[in-house]
Amino acid sequence: MQQQLKTARHNLRLVMAETAVTAGLLAMSIITPFFNSIGLDNQQIAEVQIYFTVVMLLLNIPLGYVADRFSRKWANVIGDFGHAIVFLLYSQVATIAGAVICECLCGITAALSDGVDQTLIKHYVDQICQHTKESNTKLLRSKTAKLEIYKQIINLVLLILGGPIGAISLRLAIALSAVNYFVGGILSLFIKDDSEKLQPEHKNPMKDIARVAKSTMKNPSLRYRIFAYAVGREMTHGIIWIATPLFIKAGIPIELVSLVWAFNALMCILGARLAVRFGKKLSDAKTLLAPVILMTASMLILSFKLNFVTVWFYGAMGIIQGWTATTLMPMVQKHAKMSEQTSVISITKTLAGLLYIPAVWIIGRVSDVKLEYGLLATVVIFLPLTLIVIKKLKQNV
Repeated sequence: MQQQLKTARHNLRLVMAETAVTAGLLAMSIITPFFNSIGLDNQQIAEVQIYFTVVMLLLNIPLGYVADRFSRKWANVIGDFGHAIVFLLYSQVATIAGAVICECLCGITAALSDGVDQTLIKHYVDQICQHTKESNTKLLRSKTAKLEIYKQIINLVLLILGGPIGAISLRLAIALSAVNYFVGGILSLFIKDDSEKLQPEHKNPMKDIARVAKSTMKNPSLRYRIFAYAVGREMTHGIIWIATPLFIKAGIPIELVSLVWAFNALMCILGARLAVRFGKKLSDAKTLLAPVILMTASMLILSFKLNFVTVWFYGAMGIIQGWTATTLMPMVQKHAKMSEQTSVISITKTLAGLLYIPAVWIIGRVSDVKLEYGLLATVVIFLPLTLIVIKKLKQNV
């Protein structure tokens, strides 16, 4: 009994370490200047990201099913090592065509491992709770919050390193972004995956995928929490591609831009800690209401007055990211079957991607007219959507 508990805790630590180490991107603060250096404007950057998202949309659910059906561990291993190789290729790209190819390859490798981490974490949390009699929901939220803090600490280190390295060579920063994915792949090799596998009901896997998707969307409690995840997570996603230009326009030297990204990572940690402290006291509807209020206020301030002082309100995006990362996925997982966890998470992230595609295109398009219009577009898109979902959450407690 004690050996099983020890093994579950060991595997949980490995999964959390792998998830944390692959969450950050060394080149994040200089990725927009890199795109600019090969001739892309804001709209083209958005379009390149759409290719990545489309590939993920097409493969996320089928590959989530494959992970549930065969091996979540090996989906993670292949995804991590594949991602590392793609970044090495990306560092050699010189045209928009090369960027599109690499983004499509990133979409494939990301779809392989997307949702696997959360599924394994919930599995080991359930194993631990069987022996300790702790609350599954409470422990899952606690581990999710700690994981978000670990992720942002690693992200903080990578961002601090990324700026100076990018100042030396943009391509070197992108190539070195492969290192943490190689580390993640190695960690994944040591995970023991004894999680419950999805048992097929049909010989044709597409029928099984359709069955899982249909049952997921027919469950109103699960459906509206999936929508909550989509709007909550995507409200801070589309503007990251114009963040560096915003910082530079506000008067921050490009050599120091990585420090602003690092500050945003610190705000993510604060958001996660706030979620642990206050999130458990809130209903699901109020849990989503908090970040949308903060997003609306900060985006309006920045859109009407962008300077060296007000640009720090961008830190609200970090608080929102930390809060939503801690609270929203556990809401979804609570209502999903264990054997279908990766598939349900893939469905959740696919719907988020469907929302991201038009949002990032619009934000990129209007930002080419004026950067601040991208901030206003974020409010116009996400405020009404979030209020609709909040209303539905209140009706489906």
